Amino acid sequence: MKESKLSVTSRIRWFFYGLKIKIFGGERRNNEPKPRNKKAGQSLFLFFFMLFPVLQFLVFYVGVNINSIALAFTKYEGETAKFALFENFDRVIRAIFVTGDLKLAVKNSTIQFLTGLLIGMPLQILVAYVVFKKVPLSGFYKIMLFMPNILSSLVFVICVRVLLYDGLPSIFPDFKVTQYDSSSFYAVLIFGMWMNFAGGLVIYLSAMCGISKDILEYGELENMSSLKEFWYIVLPSIFPTVVTYIIVAIAGFFTNYGHFYSFYGASGTGQKPYDTLGYNFFVKVSDSKDPKNDYTFAAAGGVMFTLIVAPITLISKHLLEKYGPSED
Repeated sequence: MKESKLSVTSRIRWFFYGLKIKIFGGERRNNEPKPRNKKAGQSLFLFFFMLFPVLQFLVFYVGVNINSIALAFTKYEGETAKFALFENFDRVIRAIFVTGDLKLAVKNSTIQFLTGLLIGMPLQILVAYVVFKKVPLSGFYKIMLFMPNILSSLVFVICVRVLLYDGLPSIFPDFKVTQYDSSSFYAVLIFGMWMNFAGGLVIYLSAMCGISKDILEYGELENMSSLKEFWYIVLPSIFPTVVTYIIVAIAGFFTNYGHFYSFYGASGTGQKPYDTLGYNFFVKVSDSKDPKNDYTFAAAGGVMFTLIVAPITLISKHLLEKYGPSED
């Protein structure tokens, strides 16, 4: 049968057969007709395969961010939107340095970032090394640290709130945690470190499992102690992972608010003792009495802090890669 006289069904069948041969390999039998436009068919398949993630990126990342940039240069007078140039950025700067509306949020965000970087991350690396070496009770450590990720986050928040506000004060009368002083911030800070601990532990443990066995055996032949093995072999080998984690932490400096929202919700605008920049901007958008102007304020803050964080992130990455430990 000539190819031009193939039925529609046969053409479809040979099209997908040729696509399968192209993708998965294999050869046709001599009496099998070659499908037409097999390269075009493969291109069409790849096009539709990639279409959804590309559209998702364009709509939910590019589109949303372009809209945020536009809002940062917009002000509303009633229902009328007008070009504002740097007016919204001036509001953000004044809120930090003049009125002090964001001063506490900046302070708390800085404490949250430094605590995670200087305490949380080293502990994650050390515990990952303990689990990697399979020391006694390492399995117990894993279970306890993974517990917040196994349970529902909402259930876990309720349990911790009951413990902090009712359980511990009934046993220790001097122990008090309220929403009206700094104890509310530090309670959620510690809770957040515990909740995030397992994620970093898995990342570092995976990096350690990827270290060449030849390198580890060399350390054993040299009679290296566990401390020397960690410092001279393990840490340089996983340092690219550490760099990535630090970069992510810097990039998230102005956006972390999830645990504070889980504990306290969007409890009205205004300065609160557990304010962070991410939480403050989120509340302005989600629970505002003047949403249009608060949207523009939050958008200007997002653009301004992005312009601050982006070069810091790039410089930090360059310095860490240049002066950090290497496997050589």
